[in-house]
Amino acid sequence: MRREMLLLTLILAAARTPSFAAELRLHSQCSPHGPVVTLGDVADILTVDEKQAARLAALELFPAPAAPRQRVLQVRELQDLLLMRGVNLAEHQFSGSSQVVVGTTSETGRKEPDLPLPPPVAKRAQKRVQEALVQYLQSKTGGTRSFILQFDLPPALARAAAATIKPIVVSGGTLPWTDKQSFDLAIETAEVSIRSAVDVQIGEPSVVVAVAHSLARGAIIHENDVTLVHLETTDGGGNSVHSIDDVVGKQTTRAMADGKILTSDAVQPPLLVHRGDVVTVYARSAGITVRTTARAIDDGSMGELVTLETMQERKPYQARVSGVRETEVFAQAVSAEKK
Repeated sequence: MRREMLLLTLILAAARTPSFAAELRLHSQCSPHGPVVTLGDVADILTVDEKQAARLAALELFPAPAAPRQRVLQVRELQDLLLMRGVNLAEHQFSGSSQVVVGTTSETGRKEPDLPLPPPVAKRAQKRVQEALVQYLQSKTGGTRSFILQFDLPPALARAAAATIKPIVVSGGTLPWTDKQSFDLAIETAEVSIRSAVDVQIGEPSVVVAVAHSLARGAIIHENDVTLVHLETTDGGGNSVHSIDDVVGKQTTRAMADGKILTSDAVQPPLLVHRGDVVTVYARSAGITVRTTARAIDDGSMGELVTLETMQERKPYQARVSGVRETEVFAQAVSAEKK
């Protein structure tokens, strides 16, 4: 009976004991292994799930302090950082030190600037700086223009831009706010305040003509069939068409899907003569006009040469398109003195 009561007590105690996915055992101090402090730098990840341990260890917390500076990381601050990164704190247990002294030795500090930023950090920094630059440029130009920016960030500036949530302050630049410009960027983090100049190549997206809705092959284009759109490039889009006036009244050479960019080979003047048509042929010479009929061998638009054949002998000859199912040829005048 006494043994059964002991077993029941153990079962109830186990039921009241919470089950944690991982134990995060904090170090008292650490030296980061890269330019960004990760959870694996500040704590041992104790769990039976190796994939979960690797995922938790790789979580980025903040930029590593430059030597000889140090940063004291409290448990509460670490928990806040993990919450911001989507970690459910209820699933994990914290143990070990109540704070971690994060520091970099002078030897490691000299090597850090040569280390490339992890791709997620570099991408986040590039996006934050680009948004700040575009906002600044739009404030200077009335907010109606679009811009394409190309720039490289110094590693220290990139680390700071990725780490802070504070606004990035931009100044500098000159009219007309295009081509190569130099801007001053000021970034403040919990550790440092950085101010640096950044050279930026500024361009404006090309404006091209696109199809406003699907068009069939051979459709005559009207003004409401097309629209102007911005390309996220400054090269003009190759053989794209840049003016609506250049395509209105023309005919598509192939089917066009909604939103498709129009190119010069996708449109042509409307076909006035089609292969197989019986067309009227006007022969003109010295004020005399003779009219006959022939069959078209080619398609043709206004002013183009097409091949025709006579209705009886089916002899081929060329004529120029002058209207809908109309062509003309210019016969050479015969001299009255010729015998």
